[in-house]
Amino acid sequence: MKIPLASPMLARAAILVLALCCVPAALRAQYMTAPAPAAYALEGVTIVEADGTRSENVTVVIRGAFIEEIGEGAAIPADALRLNGDSLTIYPGIVDASGAVDFEFPELEVERDEVQSWAPRRKVQSFQPHLRVVDYMTATDSSLADLRNDGVVATAVHPDGDLMPGRGALLVARMDVESPFALVADPELGPVISLEGSSMRVYPYTLFGVIAFIRQAFEDAQRDGQIQAAFASDQTGMLPPGWDPDYEVLRDVLDGEVPAYFPVDGAADIRRVLGLADDYGFEPVILGGAEAWEIAAILAERDVPVFVSLDFPDPERWDPDDDSGEPLDAAAAAERQRLEEIYANAGRLAAAGVDIALTSGGGEANIREGVRKAIEYGLSEDAALAAVTITPAEHYGISHIVQIEEGMPATFVVTDGPLFGEDSEVVYTFVEGKLERGPEPGEKGVSGEPGSVAGEWDIELSVGGEGAQAEMELTQEGNSFEGTLSGPFGESRITGTVSGTEVNFTMTLAGQGADFSGTLSEDGSEMSGSGSSEFGRITFEATRTSAPGGGR
Repeated sequence: MKIPLASPMLARAAILVLALCCVPAALRAQYMTAPAPAAYALEGVTIVEADGTRSENVTVVIRGAFIEEIGEGAAIPADALRLNGDSLTIYPGIVDASGAVDFEFPELEVERDEVQSWAPRRKVQSFQPHLRVVDYMTATDSSLADLRNDGVVATAVHPDGDLMPGRGALLVARMDVESPFALVADPELGPVISLEGSSMRVYPYTLFGVIAFIRQAFEDAQRDGQIQAAFASDQTGMLPPGWDPDYEVLRDVLDGEVPAYFPVDGAADIRRVLGLADDYGFEPVILGGAEAWEIAAILAERDVPVFVSLDFPDPERWDPDDDSGEPLDAAAAAERQRLEEIYANAGRLAAAGVDIALTSGGGEANIREGVRKAIEYGLSEDAALAAVTITPAEHYGISHIVQIEEGMPATFVVTDGPLFGEDSEVVYTFVEGKLERGPEPGEKGVSGEPGSVAGEWDIELSVGGEGAQAEMELTQEGNSFEGTLSGPFGESRITGTVSGTEVNFTMTLAGQGADFSGTLSEDGSEMSGSGSSEFGRITFEATRTSAPGGGR
C-alpha cells in the first residue's frame, strides 16, 4: 500500500485513514457502536404529506432532531451522510390511536367467596379510573422496534378491562432512551369506560347495572366536587374533605378537560354512550366501532370520533378467495355480509363525514395490512393516510409529529413503494432525527438475493478531495458481512449489511466510529459511497481484487 504525501491536506487524510489501523485494540473496543452522523441527506425522494400532496425529486437534510432543509436541488452539507432516495418515498409516520406496549396493572388478589356481591370494593368492581398506564409501563425503545419497522412512530395505549380500568398514555417510539418515561408524550389520557360488567360477577354485572353505576359515579363525582368547592370557599364548620382520585378523573371528563374512551362495537351500545354524553355533557370517543356505520349520520352530526379497529374477524364459513362461482350456503352468505360490512365500516364513516382514525385494535392487528382491507372495501387512500397520521395526531395534540417541514422534528418513514402497498417495505424510520434502518430482505419474507461483497478489495478513502489507500477483506453470511481494513500499522474491524446494490457498514476512524453507505455495482466488481466523521465528509471507492477463496 502506497501513501503519497503531496500536500498537508493529503497528509492529514492519510493520517486519518491510517489512524484507523494503528489505534490500540483496547481503544478500538470503546467504539463498538458508531456515533450518529452530524447530519443526513436523502436525495431524490418523493414526499407525500398527510393530506396526500406529493412533491417529487426532493432533497431532505436532517440535522440533529430537526429537518434543516427541504427542496429540489437543496445543497447537501459536507458532514451529511448521504442516503440514496431514488425511487423512495417519505410519508408521515403512523400514529396508532389505540395500540399496545408492555405494562401490567397490579393483579387483583381476592377470592370470590370473600366478596359481598352487593357491596364490593372498587378494585373488585374494576372502578379505578385513577390508575395510569404510565405508572406500570415497562416498555423500552428496543421493544418498539417492530412498530417502527412497520412505520409506527407514536402510539396511544388504553387499558382494557371491565367498567373503568384506568387511564392511557401516549408514547413516541423514540430510540436510544434510558427509561420508559422518556417515551411518554402524554402521561394522562382520558379514562376508558366500558359497558362490560365485573368479571367477578358482582355489582355492576348486567348491562342495566353497568349503565346505572356509570350514571351514579358521575353524580357522585359532581357531588364530591361541590363539597371540595364549598370547603375551599369557607372552612367554617367543615372538616377537610377527603381526596378521591377516581372522582377527580371523572370530573376532568365532565369539565371537558379530557374525553372518555368507550370500547364498544355494536350500534345499540354506541347509542347508549351517546345518551350518557347527552345527559352529562362530556366528549366521548368510540374505540372499535365495528357497527358505527349504521349510525354514521348521527356520529357526524354530533362530531363524535370513531377510532376504528383493524383487528378484523377471520372468516369461518366464507372463503374470500373462492372464485369458483358456486353459490354460498345460507351460513356462509350471512357471514360474508357481516364481514364485508365490517370491512366497509371505515369507508362508510369517512364518506359520511365522521372523524376516523384507524388503529391496531390494542396491538392486535398490523395497521398497514388492515388499511389495505379498508381501502379494498371503499376507503380512499388519501382518507386512509389521514386516518393513521393527521387525525390521530391532532386528537392527541401532537400534530407536529406528522408535519414534514423545515424546522419540524425529523419524524417520518421512508418506503420503497406506496405506504399501503402489499409489497412495500419501510426502508428507513426517522424519529426526532434518529435513524433506524428497516429489516434486510429475507427478514420479512422479501424476495430477492442480496448482493455479494465477500472477498478482497482495494479501497481509497478521501477527505476534502485528498485520499489514502488501504486493503479490505470481507466475509458474508446472508445479508450481513464483516471483515478488516488493513494497513502497515494494523487492522480495524468492519461490520455491515448489503441489500441488492445498497451497502451500509460501520468502521472506526481515529478512535471514532463512522457510518458509511454506498452502492455496489451490478457485477459486484466495484463499490463506492460516503460517510461522515468529525473530520468532515469521507468518500470511498473500492475495487474487488479477488472473490472468496482467491478467485476473480
